Amino acid sequence: MARPTPEAPRLADPRYGSATLTPHLLRYLTLVAAERGHDLGPALRRAGLSPAVLSSVGGRISYRQGSSVIREAVGLLGDPALGLAVGRRQRVTSWGLVGFGLLASPTLGDALALGVRHHGVTGSMLDYRTESVPGGTAILAAARYTDSALHAFLLEEAFGSIVALVRDALDAEFAPRAVAVRHPRPAHGSAYEEWFRCPVVFAAPDDRMEFADDWLARPVPTADPYALAQTVQLLDAARDRGREHQDLVEGVEVSVARSLPRVPPLAHQALARGMSERTLRRRLARHGTSYEALVDSVRLVRAEELITTSDLPLQRIAGMLGFSDARTLRRAVARWFGTSPSALRGARTPVDRAARPAATARAPGGAAVSGAAPAGTPPCTPSP
Repeated sequence: MARPTPEAPRLADPRYGSATLTPHLLRYLTLVAAERGHDLGPALRRAGLSPAVLSSVGGRISYRQGSSVIREAVGLLGDPALGLAVGRRQRVTSWGLVGFGLLASPTLGDALALGVRHHGVTGSMLDYRTESVPGGTAILAAARYTDSALHAFLLEEAFGSIVALVRDALDAEFAPRAVAVRHPRPAHGSAYEEWFRCPVVFAAPDDRMEFADDWLARPVPTADPYALAQTVQLLDAARDRGREHQDLVEGVEVSVARSLPRVPPLAHQALARGMSERTLRRRLARHGTSYEALVDSVRLVRAEELITTSDLPLQRIAGMLGFSDARTLRRAVARWFGTSPSALRGARTPVDRAARPAATARAPGGAAVSGAAPAGTPPCTPSP
């Protein structure tokens, strides 16, 4: 991968490190790996996670953590069709409240609309929308971040799981009308036709799955309007809480990222949000983080991007991050990644990340916490 010139480094999106995703996808990835005799525990720990975190109700991880574990799993299992395998492994109950909402929906079309509306609750690492097409409806997927090496995996898991859920909830003979993906046909392309049972177009303009009107009109046998109303109420409340968390955390992170190398004081952040410092600290704590941790997280993401995609000297990068000197940067990199900046630069890029040694995090009081997230990594904590 060609590196940008030092004058114009590609800066990371600070939201990449925000703990706003549920760990659903990683839960099934670790399950598939375990069924094949592989333990993803070390990969989880290197990302600042633990196996127990994946079963924590209301837990949150960051896109950075999720992508790190997926990359290691793909390399460890050596299966180019791993995304499809993870998608196929799921059942309608795998999606929790969203899955129950699908079962309670009157028709498949209603179920799909509910799934698209609340896909964030399922921990999706892609974004979705629907589009009317002649004789049916298409679900379009879009990447949340520029991450070409993971795109095919995420798409296979997403489309594969949708088909698995429909077959589980409605009819084992279900097949979408057509599937189109932007990536070229892979060596395991025949697995697409085998699983989807429909025409598949590779190197397409966008990523989409089309559903024919006759399937969309099919009644769901377990439909229940009262249960659906209850479920939607819970999902709407969860979405609102998630938005509150995401808006506050991402808003602070974006503000810090735009201000670097100067870090705005907490009082400035509080004033910009029309609240006191005490209130802002309390709200961040309620979301399982702190202002200091968010500043550290922004620096972590920015440092990783600058070190791995540019040839800027460490002293210059340290200055861009608001550190006093290169020595301070080296200490931060060792704390975050368990290695040195030179090793990070030589061995890793955002597209092809090698495994890194597990870091030892520090609790607020300074004590070492074995297996915890590196300091500054947004923790996987229950949402309010």
